[in-house]
Amino acid sequence: MAFVKFILIAAVVSMVLRLSKEEDPGVTTKPMAMETKVHISKPSITASLNHQVLYQGEEVTLQCTVPEKLSDLEYAWDKDSAPIKTSQSTYIINAATVSDSGKYSCMAKRGTTTSEISDPQVLTVKKPPQPKVILSVGWSRVFTDEKVTLICEVLDTSTSWKYTWLRNSLKISDDADIKTTGNSLSILSAKQGHHGDYTCEIELQDRPLSRALSTKFALSVQEPPQPKVILSVGWSRVFTDEKVTLICEVLDTSTSWKYTWLRNSLKISDDADIKTTGNSLSILSAKQGHHGNYTCEIELQDRPLSRALSTTFALSVQEPPQPKVILSVGWSRVFTHEKVTLICEVLDTSTSWKYTWLRNSLKISDDANIKTTGNSLSILSAKQGHHGDYTCEIELQDRPLSRALSTKFALSVQDPPQPKVILSVGWSRVFTDEKVTLICKVLDTSTSWKYTWLRNSLKISDDADIKTTGNSLSILSAKQGHHGNYTCEIELQDRPLSRALSTTFALSVQEPPQPKVILSVGWSRVFTDEKVTLICEVLDTSTSWKYTWLRNSLKISDDADIKTTGNSLSILSAKQGHHGDYTCEIELQDRPLSRALSTKFALSVQDRPPASLTLETSWSDIMSVDTLTLKCEIKDGTLEWNYTWYKDGLFEQTILEETYSVKATEETFKSEYKCRGNRTERPLYSSFSEGFKANNIVLKRKVLLAISGCVVCSIILLIIGCIVLRCTRKPEKQEMVKEDFFFSMTDSKTQTSSPLQEYLTENGPPLDKEERDESTAIINEAAPIIEDQIKEEGLPSKEAGHFTSFKVEKSPLKEKKELQSLKECDESTALLIEAVPAADDQINEVTPSKETACFTSFKADISPSPESNGLSSYKEC
Repeated sequence: MAFVKFILIAAVVSMVLRLSKEEDPGVTTKPMAMETKVHISKPSITASLNHQVLYQGEEVTLQCTVPEKLSDLEYAWDKDSAPIKTSQSTYIINAATVSDSGKYSCMAKRGTTTSEISDPQVLTVKKPPQPKVILSVGWSRVFTDEKVTLICEVLDTSTSWKYTWLRNSLKISDDADIKTTGNSLSILSAKQGHHGDYTCEIELQDRPLSRALSTKFALSVQEPPQPKVILSVGWSRVFTDEKVTLICEVLDTSTSWKYTWLRNSLKISDDADIKTTGNSLSILSAKQGHHGNYTCEIELQDRPLSRALSTTFALSVQEPPQPKVILSVGWSRVFTHEKVTLICEVLDTSTSWKYTWLRNSLKISDDANIKTTGNSLSILSAKQGHHGDYTCEIELQDRPLSRALSTKFALSVQDPPQPKVILSVGWSRVFTDEKVTLICKVLDTSTSWKYTWLRNSLKISDDADIKTTGNSLSILSAKQGHHGNYTCEIELQDRPLSRALSTTFALSVQEPPQPKVILSVGWSRVFTDEKVTLICEVLDTSTSWKYTWLRNSLKISDDADIKTTGNSLSILSAKQGHHGDYTCEIELQDRPLSRALSTKFALSVQDRPPASLTLETSWSDIMSVDTLTLKCEIKDGTLEWNYTWYKDGLFEQTILEETYSVKATEETFKSEYKCRGNRTERPLYSSFSEGFKANNIVLKRKVLLAISGCVVCSIILLIIGCIVLRCTRKPEKQEMVKEDFFFSMTDSKTQTSSPLQEYLTENGPPLDKEERDESTAIINEAAPIIEDQIKEEGLPSKEAGHFTSFKVEKSPLKEKKELQSLKECDESTALLIEAVPAADDQINEVTPSKETACFTSFKADISPSPESNGLSSYKEC
């Protein structure tokens, strides 16, 4: 650090001097008389030993050299930036240690002048590397003739070492079996003399302090051991299925050997019967193929020269004699209670065998039904438990694995097969005249059985309707006498215990059931739009029937109003066309003889009571009252009804009374009203009435009033004019022909109808009763006034063309005729009184035309024509 401070101070002084020169260039700095400025170049360091690595204890000298030959120079040294206490140009390390490793640098100076710092000199000091003998080829324990290669391993590979090999501390020289090359030693063919502790020594040239000795490597050399096959379990002469275990014995147990087994010099591989584990070979179940001479070979892994072969071991394997189960008494397929005797037969009779009987691999013990004697087994009374596979096992004394098992003898013991009566053709429930075929089915088809048929436990014999063939029974045409329980019996020839009876098969024979149409929903007498559901009832519900519906003997098909589902027919909305006699026909699929027709069911469909809507408000009040009264009449006076009213098709209300009041407004006049009767009992409601619009009546009333007013006013004016003229005008001298009142609707002489009367009679519909009443009332009110006028005025004058003028004719004989005029006035009054009812009758028959855009006008036509009564009519559109 002091050296660094010195350099920094020198640099600062030099900079100050340079700045002072630049600030005052006119001032000349005089050099100091005591010091002369020199330039010192960058020094370099050289080492006395040119080795990258120095080993501990070696000597090294470092030299700091400046290119210029200057005297009086001083030197500063540092190691890893730490100053060294010396000012000489050389730095000597007498005995290097590991701590002397580092980066060395130097700097030269004289006075205040210093040089740059030299490049560092790296010095590495280590301990000499420790060599190690390692095995390159071979093993530390080898057998004779094997090859071994040892390596003297040095971690420092940057230097060329000299290697020396030693065995038991004695230097080894190359010979025919040993070769040394570099750091390796190879024993080409090991001998027992090569056994010992091997070491290697390393050294660098001319650097004795670098010498190092390795640790010992022990090499063992010996002859391969001799293996031997010995018997561990079993015998040298065995039977098949016995177990044998052989051991490959090696006295040298310190090494893991690989064992190879051979039979007749052929390698043995593991299989289901042979397992090798370590030095043992186990024959789990001896077979004849295992017979032969066994040897074992030992060898170390990848060391063929270590291989050694054992002596031979002879193993004899043969089959035990094969026993056989044969049938002595009975059958291999027996029925319960029958007797069976089996024999265990062995061809090899030179040995005393022990016999064991097994059924389904389980040992059989004697009991009440089974007895064993020597090699025989007798079943005195077979049971189903005796069914199974029988074998006999033979065995030699004290040789359990010499056991031999016979082949299986299958003994079938069962109850006599249970026959079963099954239906082949037809049904278990048949109708008369249908065909049925029954089969006596036996699951055991391997035996020829004899079949016997019974009905209600009585044997059946063939006849015209029944035929039996083999195991079948056919009823060609069923009768009710064939009804009953059928069974069949089977039996084998000369084996009475094989007889068996089938279960019962119930055959039902009957007439087809009679269906009946019953009412499920609704009534037998219904009104239109009501719902009716009919059921085709069949007492026999055990069979799926097919139903066909008929009305008046014609088949019914589904439509919008009729739906058929199963045995039901639903009429969703009754119509008049649904009226009639209903029947249903039943039939089973593909069984035409099962068809049956029901009795008739009469269904009556009638219309609902009609509703009629009328206006109760009188013609005279229709234009003045605030409400209109409507009346709903149901044309069935025997029932009590409630009334539901609808306005423009929408429900208004339901009331008890038959009349209904609505406000007389313009909206009311334009609305259409309908009514319908309702009740809590059938019929629940009537039909709808015709629609009623008050606007039509008002318009009709207005037209009639206008026409009636015009007609009445015209009549009144004519009558008044006629009366005035009649009363005031003097009659002519000639005798006046007395005629009927000119406005009479019929000619008094000919009694022919006037054109107006004919028109009204032929073309015009009659007035409503209310309109006639109103017209009559108006005329009756006007009659007194007309009578008063008649009393004051005279009769009309004679006819003048088609119009009659009404004027009073002055007569010179007025005074003389006064009484006569009064008499004529009385007669005119009488005529008027007679004319008023006739006019009333004609007005009552007047109605407006059906054509809404046309109006009918009437005019009086006074003419001498006898065919005319003075009135004519015309229409204007």
